[in-house]
Amino acid sequence: MMLLAQHQEPQDKQIQKTIHRLRKASANKTSGAATSLQQPVSLETTEAPEDVHRRKHIKLQPGWLYHASPDGIDENLLILLHGYGDTPEPYAKLARQMALPQTACLALPGPIGPVPGTPNGRAWYNEEDEDESLTGQNSSSNSVTSTFQWLQQVLAGLQGSDGWPASNTHLFGFSQGGSAALHLALHCRGEAKLGSCVAVAAALLPQQLRGLTELQQQSVAGSTTPVLLTHGSKDTEVLLSRAQATAAAAKRAGSIVQFHSIPGKIHGMINGPAEMRLLMAFWGQSLKHRPTQVSTGDPSYTSFVEVQGGADTLSSLQQQA
Repeated sequence: MMLLAQHQEPQDKQIQKTIHRLRKASANKTSGAATSLQQPVSLETTEAPEDVHRRKHIKLQPGWLYHASPDGIDENLLILLHGYGDTPEPYAKLARQMALPQTACLALPGPIGPVPGTPNGRAWYNEEDEDESLTGQNSSSNSVTSTFQWLQQVLAGLQGSDGWPASNTHLFGFSQGGSAALHLALHCRGEAKLGSCVAVAAALLPQQLRGLTELQQQSVAGSTTPVLLTHGSKDTEVLLSRAQATAAAAKRAGSIVQFHSIPGKIHGMINGPAEMRLLMAFWGQSLKHRPTQVSTGDPSYTSFVEVQGGADTLSSLQQQA
């Protein structure tokens, strides 16, 4: 029995449908309409250097989709990992629609592919490596291990002298991509601690859960990557109980974890304003904000921004509620 859904996850269609609803709602939105989703959120503020408008420059690999922050300040980097059998394109589009402040986005293709039955779908793990009845518990040369090591190398390359520090690097993953994101984030501790990790409809594999037990002795307060998991109560592909077990294991290993079950939701991407609101509130607490304004006669910089995801996300989703 496969531990994660091994059919192609048609997230391209799901995400396109979501974006279509957002654009339609945005077109009908009245200018000045108040929304409970647009409350100002305090972001952690870094010291104000002189190069507040600097852009980041990274060396892209084939298949990587990078988009600079629309506000011109690439203070944060959001790395997006797609689901099994999918591609990075719809996730790059979704990141652009969210338009998180001072946040560049990088959608990565899974290192394995093409997935059978798809034109160019990718994966993060081979299905035989997810089923320990086929590989055995002590396998260390499978795709789960190699993907983890590859993602570590990607992070190291992005955190170079002109890149993003670990604390400004954030992960987002769906389903199998969420499993890969969680596996990586939960091992990023101490100086390697990331800004945050969001996993939608995802859970760790048994071999990944066992690896967390080794971290319990290493946990130090404040030294772990903050994690948010959202999961559908009616998900039959990745069972809710597995996501709950993942959250519990991560907490035992010292991680700060927020877990939310979405009532009635089946296996799928972000679904509606309630779930999007959870993500935006979480990012509002974890994204860094580089001050950009100096008040007249006041040397202090602004330290608040609104995390509302641009005109085509939170305000639009609110119209669908």
